[in-house]
Amino acid sequence: MFVVLGAFPSWWTLGGGGGAPAITANAFDSVGVVAFFSALALLAILIAPDAVGEQLPIDAWPLHVGLVCFAGLAFLLAASEAAVSATGSELSLAVVFAPLRAPGLWVTVLGLGTWTAGVAQIVDARDDR
Repeated sequence: MFVVLGAFPSWWTLGGGGGAPAITANAFDSVGVVAFFSALALLAILIAPDAVGEQLPIDAWPLHVGLVCFAGLAFLLAASEAAVSATGSELSLAVVFAPLRAPGLWVTVLGLGTWTAGVAQIVDARDDR
């Protein structure tokens, strides 16, 4: 859920000081949108058995691991894309990715960590491996 919510606030902010307008971007401005849709897909897979009344055939641990890896890779690519964009400015990366200037990035990091821990528990608890 944190990965979904973290997609909306800014992931990085350039400028905004000395009268220059701030340039911000979120997950939907980069490949980070893949993390958003991967998280939505996982939520749908986890909720569907309650709605249908039985476990879905696609609800297996390799899919959970694949989705979290796919989302993590998309997050890393989006963050590196933002870092490359920031190299043209006079701001350091610590300022560009500061929690108050990039709250969505940090919420998504928290979400990916929680999601990874959850997938590890799912894989450990499943008997379909």
